[in-house]
Amino acid sequence: MKNTRLIAAVLIVILLIGGWYTTIFGAGDKVAPLKDHIKLGLDLQGGVYVVLEAQDTDATGTELAALMNQTQSVIEKRVNEMGLSNPVVSIEGEDRIRVELPGVKDAEDAIESIGKTAQLSFMTADGNIIVDGGNVKNAGVAINQQGAGYVVTLEFDSEGAKAFESATKAIVSGEIVADEETGLPAECIGIVLDDEMISYPAVSNVITGGNCQIEGNFNQEDATYLSALIRGGALPVELTEVQTSIVGPTLGLNSLQQSITAGIVGIILVIIIMLIGYRIMGLAASIALLVYCLAYLWILATFGTVLTLPGIAGMILSVGMAVDANVIIFARIKEEVRENGKTIRVATTQGFKRALATVLDSQITTLIAGVALFQFGSGDVRGFAVTLMIGIVLSIITATVVTNVFLQGFAESKVLGTKKLFGIKENRKVKEAL
Repeated sequence: MKNTRLIAAVLIVILLIGGWYTTIFGAGDKVAPLKDHIKLGLDLQGGVYVVLEAQDTDATGTELAALMNQTQSVIEKRVNEMGLSNPVVSIEGEDRIRVELPGVKDAEDAIESIGKTAQLSFMTADGNIIVDGGNVKNAGVAINQQGAGYVVTLEFDSEGAKAFESATKAIVSGEIVADEETGLPAECIGIVLDDEMISYPAVSNVITGGNCQIEGNFNQEDATYLSALIRGGALPVELTEVQTSIVGPTLGLNSLQQSITAGIVGIILVIIIMLIGYRIMGLAASIALLVYCLAYLWILATFGTVLTLPGIAGMILSVGMAVDANVIIFARIKEEVRENGKTIRVATTQGFKRALATVLDSQITTLIAGVALFQFGSGDVRGFAVTLMIGIVLSIITATVVTNVFLQGFAESKVLGTKKLFGIKENRKVKEAL
């Protein structure tokens, strides 16, 4: 058992050193430094956010909630299709949608991309609506096999396919008479988004089967943009912009640097206090804390969590909670020596057993609060909740596994397993820790 703990301790130290080196410097061309993996939120990276409010709806209660959820899904699809960086679309209150677009430099272009009302329709030159965005199953980009550039491919549902076939048949047969108000030639179909004509391809033959393509000597960027707008579909409710804010990249960068500095200083101070107050037990806790921080950062990067200022606050708070779990364990170990006169080795084993229930109780109650924040919160509140919950789970693991491995190893050592190094005087009085 002793050899097993020694091997485990050595492996943890090796992985810790290698992990932190990789985190800071990377590992050649295979693994980039952690800073290249972490996704930054709007408040750190800079960008734009817009708040949209539902208009002209009589829905209330569950009906309104369902309507807003559907609206949120459509906007999320549209924003994601535009290839914007780490967008966040959330519902605020009962009838508002908040859209955060980190990394966006041009606010007007970003807001135009997501659309204010996002009402999409296909119309003939005489002003009749053929189908709307709800009939579009998919829109994509393909290389033009008949010429240069790219084309936009369209696929309609069964209802849209029938309507499109009837409309194109009428156009090809010359039944459509152009209306001056539409500004469309008789042979064209207008694609209208938010009352703005975004494309008007000409119809050369009857389109059957619900599949067609738009040709127009598009380059790849223009074709992707048009297909994304079409793919976004029609919103179930009209929205109007009520608030827009731009976060400059300088402000975000300064906030990130200050947060990193505060986090590093805080961790260093915690380690110093633990070493002074708890000596060899503080060393075990410090190693566990470094493992905790390393695992925390890579979990955020691996799962693509978007890091925000409230998220960083949750991280720093959970660091304190991770240390708190260790302090509870150390107090139990000292109590075993002081009250029961046990040896360091026995006291360490018994102290862990007695402290485990207390540690789990304190952490799980906070975890429940984090779950509630995530479930009922939105935006930054959910970001705080996610980082807090990750921290709580990690703190339990590092306190009960990593700290245990090193403390048990120290306790079994004739050199390190002394009352003095464990912060206990020979007369069994516990040395006050700061």
